[in-house]
Amino acid sequence: MNYLKQTSETYKYTRRTFLQTSAITAAGIVVHGCGSKQQEPLVKIFHLPKHFSRRYGEFTANICGAIAKQVKQLKYQLNEGEWLEFVQKGNRVPPPLFTLEIRAENLSPGTNQLKIEATPGRGEPEITNLEFEYDPSPIQLPVTLDWSTIDNRNLEVQDGYWETFAADGGWRVRPKPGFEDYDRLLAVTGAFPGGRRIETDVIFHGHIEGRLYGFGVLPMWGGHPDQVGVSPRRGWNFGIAWYYSDDQGVGMEFGYKYGKDKPTWVSSYRNFDYQEGVRYLLIAECVPELDEDGKHLRYRQRLKCHAAGEPEPDQWMELTDTEGAPLPPGEYAVGLVAHRCQVDFGSVTVTSIEG
Repeated sequence: MNYLKQTSETYKYTRRTFLQTSAITAAGIVVHGCGSKQQEPLVKIFHLPKHFSRRYGEFTANICGAIAKQVKQLKYQLNEGEWLEFVQKGNRVPPPLFTLEIRAENLSPGTNQLKIEATPGRGEPEITNLEFEYDPSPIQLPVTLDWSTIDNRNLEVQDGYWETFAADGGWRVRPKPGFEDYDRLLAVTGAFPGGRRIETDVIFHGHIEGRLYGFGVLPMWGGHPDQVGVSPRRGWNFGIAWYYSDDQGVGMEFGYKYGKDKPTWVSSYRNFDYQEGVRYLLIAECVPELDEDGKHLRYRQRLKCHAAGEPEPDQWMELTDTEGAPLPPGEYAVGLVAHRCQVDFGSVTVTSIEG
């Protein structure tokens, strides 16, 4: 199969026509303003979990979806508060996609009421009423996600359109074919402090032609740091363990960027010949280290990667953030990332480890 050709054609089709060929069917959505002349709603929700897990700092609760081409303005209201505008632009959220980002301090424990107002160039605004739960309780490890019991709508997606699917007697998760793009991110856990070990497997199927691409896990995901009110948020705060085509190998990075400020990076890579259609096992660990006075000193990350059926490597690849991109201490989520490529992941297990 010519994956690159298929991806290009599917991508064009999906972006242009999916709003005309699908309707909102999930329970808990009420749309006001759809008249007889307008057969489809202006807003389509891809992901709105029934329950959002713990958020912290710049790690936001995100609602992902898309809008019809005639929409000129998007606003939202949370828990009868102020109406706020949010926009679609840049690599993260190209039209017709949208990502609505809600900071932890704006979420209420328990039930939250959300309204999204879409205003077309002509006609009346349309309001979509949504409801979700927020649980700020500490994350209890270990956590294992096998994807078989998670509905697509309940995936805690940070950006993009993801789906679970059955394959080879099990369940896997991937960016929905046709929606491969820049940094498609899926949160596996809520935010928690301390060391963590992540185990999963990944199968690479192809990439967007002519673009750099990568895929792997985010042992530490701290969201998109930026000024309040900016959308989409422009920064990043992460530790990543992945394959990246620019370095033609597997490796790790720490990266931090606030808003439009210049980013800081540190990385370490090793040549690795990833093959399409082969299942690879990933083991990533990240721990905070303290100085003699018990204060935060740095984060240390390490990685192993090997094809299924081969022996696990004896040695780890290692990296610390103090070498060039110090990350702030605090709570971080765990996530999966697919950057301009099609990959799928098996079950993910996250356990607590000591530094």
